[in-house]
Amino acid sequence: MPFNYKQLVLRDLALAQRVGRETYEPYYRQIWKSGGLDWYMERCFGTETLSAELQDPNIEYWLAEDEAAQTIGFLKLLLQKPIPDHPIKNALYLEKVYLMPAFFRKGAGQHLIEFAKQRASKLGQAAVWLTVMENGPVWSYELAGFQPTGVVHWDFELLKETERNGVVMTFLIDPA
Repeated sequence: MPFNYKQLVLRDLALAQRVGRETYEPYYRQIWKSGGLDWYMERCFGTETLSAELQDPNIEYWLAEDEAAQTIGFLKLLLQKPIPDHPIKNALYLEKVYLMPAFFRKGAGQHLIEFAKQRASKLGQAAVWLTVMENGPVWSYELAGFQPTGVVHWDFELLKETERNGVVMTFLIDPA
């Protein structure tokens, strides 16, 4: 399944907002208390926040499409962010990897993760890391070669208590 990747820029703001919502809401609505989903969507995809991020040289948003230009999903990468409580500081943070519902459980996520690894390698990073909820798809990241290297706790008031614990997972880039 060949994918085309397009880096999103400020003129793609509306597209990034739409895809962000369409790829997040179907999977995560149930983890929020009343009002939490709307709060989080504004926090991540509100015009002010997303406009700033699309202009930040350390942040990249990538849209993945199939051969028919159908949106598969998107990635948010922080090109340089040290792994918490880890000796490796030269790392890429895979903050978001979201899929459109039509592509869920079809291997598309692995392709997007592979793109992030290749991007990190091209940038000369030593590792890619991410955080995932304990109740989330930890197995999917393990399948992609990530290893648990720490824990994280989210204190978002509107996030259900059962969803606040997570795992830091790291993939070491093999120096070529």
